[in-house]
Amino acid sequence: MFHLDTKGRAIVHALKYQGEKRIISDIGHWIERTEGFAEYLRNAVLIPVPLHRAKERRRGFNQSLWIAEGFAEALGGRSVVYDCLERKRSTPTQTNLSREERKKNVKNAFALRAGTCLDGFHDFVLIDDVFTTGATLDACSLVLLQAGCSRVRVATLGHG
Repeated sequence: MFHLDTKGRAIVHALKYQGEKRIISDIGHWIERTEGFAEYLRNAVLIPVPLHRAKERRRGFNQSLWIAEGFAEALGGRSVVYDCLERKRSTPTQTNLSREERKKNVKNAFALRAGTCLDGFHDFVLIDDVFTTGATLDACSLVLLQAGCSRVRVATLGHG
């Protein structure tokens, strides 16, 4: 939706590190101002990138789930959130890693939650807060593709 310039980074950091969920209330306005974004998400299954359970317990929330829920709400229920992925192992933060280190860091870190059924769904969009190198989104996409999804797209708040 936006580049991670000074303002974009401040928005993502407030959401991710300070738990400022009220930021999600602005998602509808951002969607309106981002040409084609509503159409990109409409009628899709929005799958948030998971945190490891220990990290989510410490943080108290998963910002990607909040973002997915914000997108779905802004679209008036024309998309659904399906929290069907899990992070099988805790991985170090990606912040200071190179592209190759990031890929290695998240390799085999994700799986489908037990009991997940993707039958009957056609349009999948992975949701995360930031797209930097794409390593995390690639790793999650691979899990979904191996589970039989024919196509997986991604959407994030920030890029940079």
